[in-house]
Amino acid sequence: MSSDISDLPCEEPTGKSAGFGPLMKNRQFMSLWIAQIFSQFADRAVFVLFVAILTIQQSHNAVLAESGAAQMTSWLYVAFTIPAVLLSPIAGVYVDRWSHRSVLVLSNLFRAFCVALVVLPQVSKSLVVDFGLAFLISIGCQFFGPAETASIPRLVRKEELYAANSLFFTTMMIALGFGFAIGEPIITHIGLDHAPWVISGFFLIAAALLLGIKDNNLSSEPREPWWEELRFGLNYISSNALVFRAILKITILFSTIITLNIIAVGLAQQVLRIQAFQFGYIVAAAGAGMGIGNFWLAHHGQGVKPNVLVYTGFTGLGLFMSLLGCLGFLQKLIILAGAQSFTWQGGWMSIPLVLSALTGTCCALVAVPTQAALQAAVPEDLRGKVFGAQTTAMSAASTIPVVLAGVLIDNLPGGVSSTLLIIGLPTVVFGGYHLMRTLRPSKPVEIPEG
Repeated sequence: MSSDISDLPCEEPTGKSAGFGPLMKNRQFMSLWIAQIFSQFADRAVFVLFVAILTIQQSHNAVLAESGAAQMTSWLYVAFTIPAVLLSPIAGVYVDRWSHRSVLVLSNLFRAFCVALVVLPQVSKSLVVDFGLAFLISIGCQFFGPAETASIPRLVRKEELYAANSLFFTTMMIALGFGFAIGEPIITHIGLDHAPWVISGFFLIAAALLLGIKDNNLSSEPREPWWEELRFGLNYISSNALVFRAILKITILFSTIITLNIIAVGLAQQVLRIQAFQFGYIVAAAGAGMGIGNFWLAHHGQGVKPNVLVYTGFTGLGLFMSLLGCLGFLQKLIILAGAQSFTWQGGWMSIPLVLSALTGTCCALVAVPTQAALQAAVPEDLRGKVFGAQTTAMSAASTIPVVLAGVLIDNLPGGVSSTLLIIGLPTVVFGGYHLMRTLRPSKPVEIPEG
């Protein structure tokens, strides 16, 4: 199998797109989509909740105080990620065996219960219990993800996959951003004692919405042991070049996005001079930008070659990350030039927010065509295994960069600015190289005479 990742498993663009109209009339899809909104908001708010708890613990513990906020956030992310690395492939196997509707409902109920436990004093005051509870919440996510992704192509027509994935990625990124952003006011105005009840309520609403969606057809044939089914699914991915390349691209993108969430904490503290738990406003701008990109893709994306979209996205992603990295150095240069003080607050805040939004738009250009192609290519009885393996690849690939990003932000000269340039510049080179290859006209094949 070729290791070249320049070919995207997607049909040639037709220039035709139904947009969001037909989806809005599809009650089954709408239930799944709205449930995703509540579930995603709750997932992000949970992360902010734990960041706030750890911040309080740092202020009361001299040992924890020696670790920077970005480093603590990185280890919290690892606690959420370990189940994704270890359990997602196995969860995918069982998702293919079980009722997708039941998996979706029960995973939301389980997470609602776990978040409600945060109100107990033993949880909010113990670092070990905090990370353990984060681990349990993540277990529920590992079953929810493959079941949700596998349900989309069952509820919509093939020609609606671009629009459906655009809508899902739009709300996912908006929830990613504003889920973080609403976490802060929930904690501020309601307090840590009551915030877990609100977040649990989001999961309960999602569970109720999913009760009525169309379920998958369960096979009555005898099943092989889970490890044999897992091996078959992994062999399918490794032997199918188109599926393998799509998963690889989504993995690279996801790793970058999650690392940017950690970097946003350091950017808030070191460059923008705001509180660490207010980093959600930066991510919110990126989510809004991705929403704009996804809206354009749903209506016009199929008129552009998928590879052009994907590598334009990677190139822009690296460029705007690098520009964000320059803000900290520019701030120091302005002060050295004679300004008594300078911050990116007030009207100047629009610059980092616009750059964050453009970063999100570029993410959309990569995510939507790649995920839509992957869903169209994988048979229904293999979707759980494939998407479970995809989750594992994304989580495993992002764990080391996330931990390194936290350490670099807290210890590297230049901090978050240097870290953004270390990630952004190679991404520009990668995307630009493959974009030029994609745009290069192919040589006509010469047919020998005779």
